Amino acid sequence: MSKKDEWKEAKKEARANEKRKLTFSEKREFEQLGKDIEAMESERKEIETSMCSGTLSADQITKLSKRLSEINDLLDEKEMRWLELSEIQ
Repeated sequence: MSKKDEWKEAKKEARANEKRKLTFSEKREFEQLGKDIEAMESERKEIETSMCSGTLSADQITKLSKRLSEINDLLDEKEMRWLELSEIQ
């Protein structure tokens, strides 16, 4: 390996080791994700409480269980993205 190749490799390694900062849009996304996650967790708790109350009809339980599934899927996505962005900070 020539000196030039070694230098390029060292430079590439140095860039990879540098800690990247969030862009402006990533910062805004990170903040919004935190708010969205909090709101969805609150909605999930409300649904779980309603489903445990024993006062709902079968149709209502079906609708709420579908919504609960949607919320859980969305939360997984948003929490994963939040985690990715938090590691960049």
